[in-house]
Amino acid sequence: MRSIAVVDSDGKLIGIITRGSVLSVASSKSEAMASSVAEPPMVILRPDVTLGEAIKSMLKADEWASPVVDSNGRFLGFLTFDDIVQLMINCCAENLKSVSVSDVMSTNVVAVSEEDFISKIWNRMRELRYAGLPVVDSSGRLVGMITQYDLIAKGYSRIHLESEGGASRGPRVKDVMSRSVTYLYPWSSLYEVASLMAKHSYGRVPIVNNSKELKLVGIVDREDVVKSLVR
Repeated sequence: MRSIAVVDSDGKLIGIITRGSVLSVASSKSEAMASSVAEPPMVILRPDVTLGEAIKSMLKADEWASPVVDSNGRFLGFLTFDDIVQLMINCCAENLKSVSVSDVMSTNVVAVSEEDFISKIWNRMRELRYAGLPVVDSSGRLVGMITQYDLIAKGYSRIHLESEGGASRGPRVKDVMSRSVTYLYPWSSLYEVASLMAKHSYGRVPIVNNSKELKLVGIVDREDVVKSLVR
């Protein structure tokens, strides 16, 4: 679960808490009420909106998950890109199989090093609104991934308070990253990407040149898959 809705006693939506919200909570707020941490959603959907309209609104706002409320503002659930990817697998498999990863992948990939400090890469995640970043060695070989989930699961929080100066600059990427990373190739199909995302709840899949060199050449995220539905 990447987002949690916060509602009042009548079930009306107050705001949402994301993984990013959790990682940004200051120590003074560690005992705070959920309502004080919740952020206003950028997109709020109604049940009668068409899927196409919902997707376009979410893409425009760069939101991967949006709450759905009724006419009285009561929270009904979330529509997520995960839901849409699963729908595409169920109803549009042949279309997904006809699209190559090379047609949709981003080639200007933001990657990090094992020696980078968590505080530095967390700032990059926040700036770019990425849930995770690939980790490469000095030759550009893919060696892992680091995600917001990794940081939360290993107990790191208040990262924005970590100092990048002084004797201690906090943990490094190598202390937190996942070394078991799943990747695909430019000639793989979009169906393969979507299937990995649906099966493992991946938000982003790195693309490498071949299985021997593992040079990072691109990345595909949920947004890239969903965009193919409205092209």
